[in-house]
Amino acid sequence: MEEKANRSLGGKLALWVFYAFCGYFVWAMARYVWVMSNLQSVPVPGMESDLGSTAGKWLGALLGFMVLGLVGVILGGIAWYTRPRDIRREGDRESC
Repeated sequence: MEEKANRSLGGKLALWVFYAFCGYFVWAMARYVWVMSNLQSVPVPGMESDLGSTAGKWLGALLGFMVLGLVGVILGGIAWYTRPRDIRREGDRESC
């Protein structure tokens, strides 16, 4: 019977931090979309429409998404790096 590799305490902590951040990311994006949908665009002087202010809101959303995405990639990398490794014993190695 094969032994199942287990995560270390630090690996478990990294994985749970990553899971918690994923939940926060989904909540933050849903909240941002909800807030943006309730805001009324203010016309910008000199513009025929309110495209300038709407574009600024969406640019802010994109930048926020990119920052949170970068943090998620870093936390995911740490969780992946601390994953359990496949440990083989000397006698268990298969010859090629």
